[in-house]
Amino acid sequence: MVTWHPFWDEHWLDALSLKARTFSGESLQVAGEELVLLPNGAVFWPSRSALWLSDLHLGKAAHFRKHGVPIGSEPTLATLHRLRLCLQRLRPDRVWLLGDLFHSDINREWEPFAGLCEEFTDKEWILVRGNHDGIPDLLLRESNITQLDRMDTPPFTFTHDPDDLKADFGYHVCGHVHPGIRLEGAGRQRLRVRCFHFSDRQVVLPAFGDFTGMHVIQPADNDRVFAITGEAVIEV
Repeated sequence: MVTWHPFWDEHWLDALSLKARTFSGESLQVAGEELVLLPNGAVFWPSRSALWLSDLHLGKAAHFRKHGVPIGSEPTLATLHRLRLCLQRLRPDRVWLLGDLFHSDINREWEPFAGLCEEFTDKEWILVRGNHDGIPDLLLRESNITQLDRMDTPPFTFTHDPDDLKADFGYHVCGHVHPGIRLEGAGRQRLRVRCFHFSDRQVVLPAFGDFTGMHVIQPADNDRVFAITGEAVIEV
């Protein structure tokens, strides 16, 4: 059962002794643990000092360029900039990547990510393998990344795909589908935004990457959905 309460910036800054700019989020209890949903699409688990994020799809722009589509490297650099800010502000001990870190065959867009890992060698980096992940083991070892197909850290089980859910899982944390929600204003304005999608047994994280696309979900009556704008997290 998921319960929610407002989470104020001042409390968050005091609790983490942050001296940086404010980094607002929304706090809720899931499976007896406090989680903080962040407006960049990541989740922070304070009791384990762990940052969760999914579906960065680094290298996707280079993959498109290889096939004749003129797209620059800005999406990868923007994604890594947001991740770097998150690491600097929250100072987690662990970074857990829930699949589709890199979009396709390794290309030069791996290099800035490897540089980020080198910048934060004090972190535990874990990649839960996604359907797009074919990163050579040598590169993972050089960047101090451990790759797993499933990770059990009670009360949670982490995989990439919502369809992985099995009877022996803890509360399931996953990504893969890039969930989004369609919002409609009083003047019939429509806007699609990324979201966190909570159901009784799992949460699907939004894509963290800047060049990923979005799948508009149809939540069940008892589900909870938190839209993210880049500046705020709002339950809808």
